[in-house]
Amino acid sequence: MNQPKRFSQILKRRLPLATIALLLGLLVLRFTADGQDKSSFPDGFDAVQAAPKSHKVIFENGFVRVLEVSVSPGTTVPMHHHRWPSLLLSWDTGGKTPHVRYRRPDGSVRDIPSTDEAIHPGAWSVEWMKPEPMHAVEIVEAQDRTALPKGPPDLRIEIKCRP
Repeated sequence: MNQPKRFSQILKRRLPLATIALLLGLLVLRFTADGQDKSSFPDGFDAVQAAPKSHKVIFENGFVRVLEVSVSPGTTVPMHHHRWPSLLLSWDTGGKTPHVRYRRPDGSVRDIPSTDEAIHPGAWSVEWMKPEPMHAVEIVEAQDRTALPKGPPDLRIEIKCRP
């Protein structure tokens, strides 16, 4: 009679642990599934290698890489990629947003015109970004920074996973 009770107690202890391990495994699998297509992420075109004027590493370890991203108006960031999923943090003070052209290797262009937004004291804007295959970014026109206080550069926090 002790055997069914003992089995029940073992099951009660191990089932939550097995569930947690399964969920963690699925989470790791989800992150490693991003950025697996090598043809979209060729060697030598990592953002830091291909665009060192606009992408600078300010912190890196085995889990994350933090990039300072700054692009001047009237410039084009050369063709590059971002292999890992990331968070993009930008200091938003409102006003006119930049006019951006996002170019892909196949020649297609996504034009993102500028918009006017209400000026405010400033707040961090956070955007989740999936891995980005090869692209170039052109800042056609940026907001007039003379009327607004200069904020910090954008930060891209890349979450490293198996390439």
